[in-house]
Amino acid sequence: MRILFYGAGVIGSLYASELFSYKDNIKECINGEENNSQITDKTQVEINILARGKRLEDIQKNGIVINHYLQKKKTIINVPAIESLEENDVYDFIFVIMRKNQVLDILPILQRNKSENIIFLGNNGTGIENYQDLIRKERILLGFPSAGGRREGPMIKSIHSEKGNMTLGEMNGKITPRLLLLKKIFEAAKFPVVFTDNIDAWLKYHIALVSPLANGIFYAKGDNYKLAKDRNGIKLVIRAIKEGFCVLKNLNIPIYPDNLKKLFRYPRFLQIFFLKKALGSEKGELALRDHAMAAIDEMRQIADEFQEIIKKTSTPTPSINKLYEFIPLK
Repeated sequence: MRILFYGAGVIGSLYASELFSYKDNIKECINGEENNSQITDKTQVEINILARGKRLEDIQKNGIVINHYLQKKKTIINVPAIESLEENDVYDFIFVIMRKNQVLDILPILQRNKSENIIFLGNNGTGIENYQDLIRKERILLGFPSAGGRREGPMIKSIHSEKGNMTLGEMNGKITPRLLLLKKIFEAAKFPVVFTDNIDAWLKYHIALVSPLANGIFYAKGDNYKLAKDRNGIKLVIRAIKEGFCVLKNLNIPIYPDNLKKLFRYPRFLQIFFLKKALGSEKGELALRDHAMAAIDEMRQIADEFQEIIKKTSTPTPSINKLYEFIPLK
């Protein structure tokens, strides 16, 4: 079995290094998949990561170096790194883990490559709309990782929990053999996986939640601790999240995942309390602030995608529009 992580940022580096560390577990897992046609070769497990420029040099020289924040440990894993994906370089699974705006640039490369299973992990407000013109929709899976962090020179500082679920889904909502195989592979590496029968809705609600939070960070000039102390800023973010949920509800897009249904059942003072607590912590810094500030271009991309969704309704979104003004131009 061959797996490629296309993108060597925080998430790609974490998943590549951990799966590489658990290759024996994964091999044992796939050897039990006697009738699974997804696997081309059960005799070996090959994990590669695609990186470029300075990041490629760092990995080739130092390995993937990760400071695991919650686990209070440091790992150095020598994952093989490549700098390009050729047409006939076939993998059982390619995980594309890049900013949404960067993903669009590599679609022609993925189109030419002959691998059959491409998993796009990350923010996505348009489903497969931007992908299927170049890539057959049958090749595509969508999902979202359960980790965050930042780069500190050649090292990754990662925040992830063994209880945090990676979410995966087929566009048709079915639980397919390749989904079940991916679940086994990642759980063999201690990463739990959950499926959703509406990954498009799941990702849209994720943007409705995360985009106001990121834009709230910009409102506070990149300081999550400052935002946590700003009651008016917190209330603005909460109103923007509510507006986004109303937009999707008015388009008859069901709420996913189920736990989001509880979000606004709490009284306002508890909503403010929980958000202040989340933002005013190092976990909030690693999981939200760091990505927002490192990926301003992606935050604008997903905000623009949600603006296009808003245009399909007559739902008023004054708080979303207000926060949008604080997204930096660069």
